[in-house]
Amino acid sequence: MAEMDTATGYSETFRGDVAPWEVDATEHFTVAYYYEKFEGAAWRFLHQQGVNPNAARTTAALTHYKAELRNRDIYRVETALIDAGARPTIAHKLFNAGSGELCTTMQQTLAGVTLSGPTVAWDGDAREDRTIPGDEATWVPALANMARVEEADWAGNLSLPGYIHRFSTANSFIMSAFGMTPEYMTTNRYGLSTFEFQLEFQSQAKPGDMIDIESCIAQLGGSSVRLCHRMRNAATGAAIASLSQFGVQLDLEARRPSRIADDLRARAEALLNSN
Repeated sequence: MAEMDTATGYSETFRGDVAPWEVDATEHFTVAYYYEKFEGAAWRFLHQQGVNPNAARTTAALTHYKAELRNRDIYRVETALIDAGARPTIAHKLFNAGSGELCTTMQQTLAGVTLSGPTVAWDGDAREDRTIPGDEATWVPALANMARVEEADWAGNLSLPGYIHRFSTANSFIMSAFGMTPEYMTTNRYGLSTFEFQLEFQSQAKPGDMIDIESCIAQLGGSSVRLCHRMRNAATGAAIASLSQFGVQLDLEARRPSRIADDLRARAEALLNSN
């Protein structure tokens, strides 16, 4: 891999392509696989910085999805340190390697390692206030399963894609609660296209842990919806992670946002207004 670009402060940390099994029902690169690649990019970057990647754990990740990657697309990831110290933040930029277009960015905050040295000024999207609703919201049971051994990362915790795959499953349940069922989406050729993740970790899941997720609607726009998820350890009740996910209903033929139907909107508003 290339050494750090002295002009930008970024170094290349990953190259890959989109495999057919990494494409979701929206017919583009599955969000969980972005996290798998960013996890690999962080591992290489920490090695480059001379610290033990096994000691690091992610406490927060802010991700903006800007352009689609589709089947067979090739891509590369560049990574830099944007906030040094005992709780450092590293930034990833994922580019379409064919076109050079910036597709996705992530700001990943870590614990367990200290990173020093020069930092790069962040030139991407700023964090916006996307609060997670409290117990007053209408939370829908959206997932109940367990972390499997093969889902563990190098440190023995549930890997980043393991969390995101579960949140994606939770989406299907909360969306079905207001009429965006799998049948409806398939028949009408719609998908949910995500443009922002705000992910926060309160603890870590390990293989064998039973996991529950509850989900709710936090915001509703013309074609957009913000869904919130909270993940807990089913045995102890301890909070594991929370996710604010902002996306749009996507017309799969036009590849453009499509307004949510009025009857579905009414059902979504009923859930939202009961908060």
